[in-house]
Amino acid sequence: MGIKPKIRLGFITIGILLFLSGIISSLELAKFNRTTHSVLAHTQGSIEIATQMLDAVQNQNTALLLSITDTEQAGIYDSMIAQGRRNFSRALREAQSSRYDSVLLEEIRTTARYYNSIVPQVADSIDIEWFTEVYRTSYYKLTRAIKESMVRIQQQTIDYTAQLERNAYRASMVGIIALGAGILLLTVFYFMLSNYFVGPVLQITRSLRGYVDSRLPFEVSVSTQDEINTLKEYVASAVNLSKKAKQ
Repeated sequence: MGIKPKIRLGFITIGILLFLSGIISSLELAKFNRTTHSVLAHTQGSIEIATQMLDAVQNQNTALLLSITDTEQAGIYDSMIAQGRRNFSRALREAQSSRYDSVLLEEIRTTARYYNSIVPQVADSIDIEWFTEVYRTSYYKLTRAIKESMVRIQQQTIDYTAQLERNAYRASMVGIIALGAGILLLTVFYFMLSNYFVGPVLQITRSLRGYVDSRLPFEVSVSTQDEINTLKEYVASAVNLSKKAKQ
């Protein structure tokens, strides 16, 4: 193979390697971005749903407390309780239709079922004794289930974040490996050019200079069968012709 094809092949090989590594890195980064967006969107949606459920239950709790201390406006508190029920049911349906964790959702649904069974439709039918002895326990269980689900969602996000960090490391490692391979190929390419192209040319030059200046024998050993070897043979032929002409 000639010098030009060798050089061309070397550059093409390095170019293909860097191109492929760039494509692989881009695909890994694109996958990383999609995963990150999906995780953040899922976490944000789940937290928002849990917040809606918690607000709905707390609004009902506020209405029940106010109905005990202000019996004259029981109708207003009845509507607040009904609105809280609707808001909670809507948030629960939204959680069921989304990717909300099924285990967490079942815990909330179980406690909410009992909570709704003891909360009356009419606020003026309750008193402080019922509130402290019957209602308060179910309220604490439901709010605790919702809050625990929020904590577990956050913990899952932390776990996802650790996984994303590993994915980012993997994506960056592709570029690092490609860079290292490129440097290695350039080093090998430089070594080949130095030993099979530059080195023989320098040997021919030194030997030819020795013949011209001091009439030293022109002796150059070239191991390749390419243009360098052809050049050496032509120079050797020219030296021999020069010797014969002077004899």
